[in-house]
Amino acid sequence: MKDLHKSNRVPRMACSGALALATLFASAGVMAENGFYVGGGLGTGNIEDNSGSPGAGGDFGENDTAWKGFVGYNFDLIPIVKFAAEIGYRDFGGPDGSIGGVPVEYSLKGFDYALLAGVGLGPVDLFARAGGMQYEVNKTVGGVSNDYDGTAPIYGLGLWFTIAKVGIRVDYDFVDIDELKRAEMATVNVFFKF
Repeated sequence: MKDLHKSNRVPRMACSGALALATLFASAGVMAENGFYVGGGLGTGNIEDNSGSPGAGGDFGENDTAWKGFVGYNFDLIPIVKFAAEIGYRDFGGPDGSIGGVPVEYSLKGFDYALLAGVGLGPVDLFARAGGMQYEVNKTVGGVSNDYDGTAPIYGLGLWFTIAKVGIRVDYDFVDIDELKRAEMATVNVFFKF
């Protein structure tokens, strides 16, 4: 009789464990913070170019005040796993300088879209970004202007901190544009969840 009683423990424990796991996932789904958010940020846009790029007058590397605005949808599966889809607009400002005494000015702006994925570590979330940007680049070298446009991949990393419906996010993004050596943006953002 004792052996039969012990053999029934395993199925009971398995059923209890499965029930506890199902309850955990069900309650996590209720606690997940799904919904729309809107925000914007300020920071620094850095543009680097070299003489091998089209329209460049030589090696260039300057930064300027940058900004971006965005709207997104947060769809957390469980509290520790974070996902969002986002669209926005970003402007790298107008970094300028001189190359061999010739004035040079750049501008980079356009619409972007991305998926964000990360992990929630309490009030702070770590995330990575992957998407694209419909860009417009203008290079003005010695008064001669060249315009370029296209689509480029965008990658990024960041920290996301939320209290109630208000959040602060720090982003670092890199845009891989053929007509530039490097384009990167670092911003501090504020967003509001609905």
